[in-house]
This record gives sequence, structure tokens and C-alpha cells, in this order.
Amino acid sequence: MADLGLPFQGNAWYCVQTAYATKPTDGLTGLPISCKIQDMRYGIGDKHKELRGFDAPNACHLLEQCSDLTLHLEYIPQCDDTLIEDVCNRTAEMKLQSLGFILETNAFLTTMADKSSFLLWGCKPNTVKVSASINTEYIVSIDFSVKEVVSVSSDSGGLSVMAEPAVLAGDYLAFNVAGSITGKSAAAIAYLTESVDININHNLVDKYDHDSLIKQYSIEGAYDINGSCDISLDEGGRVHANEILDQTEFELIVNMGAGACPVFTIPGCKWKSGNIDVNISGDILADSAPWTGKPTDGDIQAIVA
Repeated sequence: MADLGLPFQGNAWYCVQTAYATKPTDGLTGLPISCKIQDMRYGIGDKHKELRGFDAPNACHLLEQCSDLTLHLEYIPQCDDTLIEDVCNRTAEMKLQSLGFILETNAFLTTMADKSSFLLWGCKPNTVKVSASINTEYIVSIDFSVKEVVSVSSDSGGLSVMAEPAVLAGDYLAFNVAGSITGKSAAAIAYLTESVDININHNLVDKYDHDSLIKQYSIEGAYDINGSCDISLDEGGRVHANEILDQTEFELIVNMGAGACPVFTIPGCKWKSGNIDVNISGDILADSAPWTGKPTDGDIQAIVA
């Protein structure tokens, strides 16, 4: 009897493609994602729509639709992470790199027929979110547009592409363990920062051509960067309120860990709005302060040398 699709038996890694439409081939360097992937979801959009005529209430035909493939990934980043840079930054031409992914299920089973391996390519990140708060690890969430996919009923060897890489060895990145969050003049943005969210939207537009159900292009749109920080309102909130009113510009630097760990450097930031809420909670004055970034190019994430 064939086995079920089992939990806790997944495996995944990725590569940087030579071109968007070029299927990854044997010899490309396989790159690790994280030792702690939380969720990896391959999605298939609606593949047909119903056609009917006025002669009957039932559908008379199911018309095949273009393939709209997606991939959702959530993971805990490590200090030697490379994927976060590959999905956040654009090239000098303001384009995104195309990535290929191997996703294995039932990875520990010995019967090859009970395994599934998926090769997804032409993967471009549409949205990227990085977030953490007190007593939590950083979580990276990415939603990809995917051009094509092929699957086999065996381990990834049946796909003959990008051998499985060695796992990452860096520390897991957590909010309270190391690193810093600073603003103007490299000073802390507040006496207390209790959470941070960074949102990157590449605003992809998928394109199709006649006589083909396959995605042909995924065009990079506006490069939007924003987020929020839960911060204390120091000196009773006057300073932060004036920064919002005066639209004081600052460079937000989020250092995710000690040593050679990922660092976000987002220039041209301004606080978008705010609330000075004085109440009877007994807690300090604080604000979940939204900000918007205005980078000068397509590079807002780097690795500490």
C-alpha cells in the first residue's frame, strides 16, 4: 500500500538561475535555505473555468486556464543566510534574480515511489517580510511568482539538478540575542524597541503570450519598502511627535546578529503616522510606529564584512 504524505519529512534548497526562462540544469550550485524551515507551500491557481450556454443550467465545458504557480516560504534565518539577500535586493538594472527550488516530501522513506520531488524555476519574490519581537526569533516570509514546475516520484536525484548543499552552520537570529536597531546618527530609534517589521514589495506583474498556458515573464514593478517598530515614547512623546510632523528623515539600520550576519540598511526613512495615547493601563507611553523607506537604488540588505 502506498504511504501517506507525512509530516516532518521535508527538505528544500535553491539555486540562482542563469536566466528566468532557463530550467536549472545539472552543475548549478545548490544553496541551503535554513536548518529551520517553518512552511513551504507550492500553490496552483485555478486551472479551469466553467462554460455554459442558455440551453442548460449545467456547465457544458471546463476551459483550461493559464498556469499561475506560486511558492510561499517561511523560515528562521541564520547568520550565514544567503537567500535573504537574493530576494530583497535588485540588480543594477533594477531586476530580480530568478531562483530555482527543490522541494522534497516524504524525504526519509526508503520506497522511491512514495517520495515526491518538485523542481520549481523562474521563481521571483513578489513580497518579502522580515519580523521579530521580544522573546521571538526572526521570521522571513516570502511569496514567489513561479514560471514552471516539474515533479518526479523519487528523491531529487530524479531531477538531475543542483546537488543538495551542506547545511548552514550560523547562529539562529533572534530579537533579543544580538544585533541592534538604530536610526539617525547611529543612535537607537528609542530607549526601548519591542518589535520590528520590514516589508518589501516588488509588485511583480506576470505576463502570458498567445498559444501558451505557461507564464512567459514576471516584470518587476514599483520597489516599495515600509514597516513598523513598536517603540517607547521617550520624554513623554514630544520628540517622536515632532519627528512625524517635521518629517525628519533617518536611515534605519537593522542588524540581525553579531558578526557576519544580515544587516538591513534602509535610507530615506520617515515616520508615516503616530498616536500619543495617554491612558490608565499603567504601562509606558508607546507607539506601533509605521515608517516608509526611500532607497536610492535596489540594494537595501547586506552582509557585515
